[in-house]
Amino acid sequence: MLSVVQRSSQTVDHYGRQSVLLIGQFQKENPHADPRGLPIVLASEWYLGSHGRWSDSTVRIYGLSLEQELAGLLEYDTFDPDSREGQILQRLRNDRPASIKKAKQREEERVTAYYSDQVAALIAEFQREHPDADHGTLPIIKATTWFLNSPGRWTAPSVKVCALALQQEIKGLLEFDNFDPDSPEGQILTRLEQSPPEPSKKSKKSKKEKAVAHQKKVAAKEKKAAVKRKKRRKSLPMKELRGLVRHFRSREDEFSLWIGGYIIIASRLGWRPGEIINSYREGTFILSAAEKNTNNRGLTSTCEIDISAYFEKASLIKSASLASMIDRWMADAQKWKAYYGGQTKLLANINGRLATACKKVAIDGRLATASKKIGIKRVCTYTFRHFAISCMKASNFTCAEIAVIVNHASNRTATEHYGKRQHGVKRPKKMLGFDPLRVHLVRNLARSFERPSVLAEQRPNEVGPSCQLEEALVVEIEPASQFSF
Repeated sequence: MLSVVQRSSQTVDHYGRQSVLLIGQFQKENPHADPRGLPIVLASEWYLGSHGRWSDSTVRIYGLSLEQELAGLLEYDTFDPDSREGQILQRLRNDRPASIKKAKQREEERVTAYYSDQVAALIAEFQREHPDADHGTLPIIKATTWFLNSPGRWTAPSVKVCALALQQEIKGLLEFDNFDPDSPEGQILTRLEQSPPEPSKKSKKSKKEKAVAHQKKVAAKEKKAAVKRKKRRKSLPMKELRGLVRHFRSREDEFSLWIGGYIIIASRLGWRPGEIINSYREGTFILSAAEKNTNNRGLTSTCEIDISAYFEKASLIKSASLASMIDRWMADAQKWKAYYGGQTKLLANINGRLATACKKVAIDGRLATASKKIGIKRVCTYTFRHFAISCMKASNFTCAEIAVIVNHASNRTATEHYGKRQHGVKRPKKMLGFDPLRVHLVRNLARSFERPSVLAEQRPNEVGPSCQLEEALVVEIEPASQFSF
């Protein structure tokens, strides 16, 4: 083959025009192609993947044209021959797309192989059902006769495929053997072409049977939907929470110890499970990318909380640095995420460990003896989010402040969809710091209820913000050491 330099100027110009035409055809058929890519590279990839589209001569001309243009890029530009462009050039030389003729041949070979597999399966089915059949006759003939004499056994598509497959095999016998077309084999071939067996017919159901089938279908859908709509547990007593933490801390494996730290952090911050796992620390701030920030579902693109008060309390306790513990836990979070193959699988494993722990943890947090009733109602990672928001309500945070802490776009979400105030414990408000400028971003969508609460009737002067509903306030001061790892 002549190189680009050895070709005549007329040939080079002709190939250049052909490549321009091909690029124009590609752009016409792919108007939304990557605008950042080189047209010659994109058109070459499209050409190499277009099998059965052009004749042999056209495939050759297009291949030489694209090769000429791409070789010029590799010669006068800084492309690496082993790069994407270099690999495309090698394919243009050695692996061009199949022409129309070759594509048809490949399709015929594929269909022939498929029909041969169908015949082999049909013969095997016949021999399995007739182990004592006459061994003096060809298996294909016996299986075809059995097929023709079995009406109502297969569906219409299966009858059509099997008849064509058997025709293919018998025609091969008539062509390469000494069978007479008017022989029994030839007559069988005629029957396959003109009168294959009748396919099975669907029995018509009566109105009553149709109604019963419809009712079963609706009941199955409702059952499936009920399982899917199973609500998460929104309340968790402090005893059960501490029992879960003690359970995981008593285990020897590192993953269980890490889950204990997850429970402590998640039950205080109130962020979504994925946001907890992907959190990181900057000074006294804990931050994380918000998971729901589209369609105005999130307040900002980043969750942010100031835990400087926890650092101040931890400094009064003679223990390891709280900041180093948090950093180590966050680093381990990325390790476990990589170990289990992503965030989704990691959360699934956490929920599985929680489900097992709930069966083993007694109400008082200790493993009970066999004579006592053990176990608590199952919790999941989202339960700690509900619990944290309940504690925020009990700590007299306003609905707008809670929305800022948990990154809600409105002050209505936490009020109506998350845990009630009576299920939380009161903590000092200074323990969770936030940017006051974010409060003004919260949309005021909370609904007001005209019915006064019992507490409001008895103590009208002590009515708090709209988030403080009539539930009784549960006060339980926790020691600062609970936040340690």
